Amino acid sequence: MSNYRKRMFRGAKIEDCILDFIDMEKELTKSIKVTTGDEKLLLSGMSKAYRMIVNRLVREFDYSKGGVAMDIKLTELIESLEKRALDAKEKSNVNEMNILEGRFYDEIPDEAKEEIKKIPLELQKGLFEGMSIAYEKMMIDLGLILKSEDADKLSHTEALSVNYQRMAEMLKEKFELDKTDYRSGYLQGEASAYQMVGEEIQMIFHLND
Repeated sequence: MSNYRKRMFRGAKIEDCILDFIDMEKELTKSIKVTTGDEKLLLSGMSKAYRMIVNRLVREFDYSKGGVAMDIKLTELIESLEKRALDAKEKSNVNEMNILEGRFYDEIPDEAKEEIKKIPLELQKGLFEGMSIAYEKMMIDLGLILKSEDADKLSHTEALSVNYQRMAEMLKEKFELDKTDYRSGYLQGEASAYQMVGEEIQMIFHLND
C-alpha cells in the first residue's frame, strides 16, 4: 500500500472513531437527563471522557483532507465567536467601569482605575460594537466553509486567516490612536477582532507548522 493510501486509510479510521465517540456522547447526554444520584455522576464522567477523547483525536488528525475533524474545529470556532459577539454587544451598552466595579473592582490597581475612568463612553461603545460586528461577519464566512462540499476546507480557512490579518492592517490605517470618538473606537474594535481571529485560526489549524 502506498504512503498516500496509508495516510488516507489512517484518516478514515480516525474519523470513524471520532464519529463513534460523538454518537456515544450524545446517547449518554440523553440518559443523563433521566437519571439521578450516583448513576448520573457516572454517566456524566463517561460523557466527559468521550469528549476528551474526541478533542484529542481531532487535535491529532491531519486537517489537510478536511472531513469530520475539520468540521468539528470550525463548529467550535463559530460557537466561540458567537459568544464573543454577544458579550461585546452587551458591553457596548454598559459603562465598562460599571462592569469592572461589579465583578473584580478590588483587584484592579488604582492607576488602572483612573485610566479606565478617562475612557470616553463613545469610544467604549464604538470599540465593543466594532468587535461584535466583526465577529458576526467572521461567523458567516466560517459558516459558509463549514457547509461547503469542498473536500479541502483547510485551504479556504487559511485564505480567510490571511485576509483577516490584511483587513486588520487596512483598518489600522483608518483611525488615529489619539482620537476618542465613536468612529475611532469602532475601527479599533473591528481591527482587533480580525487580527485576533486571524492569528487564532493559524494556531487552531497549525497553519504555521
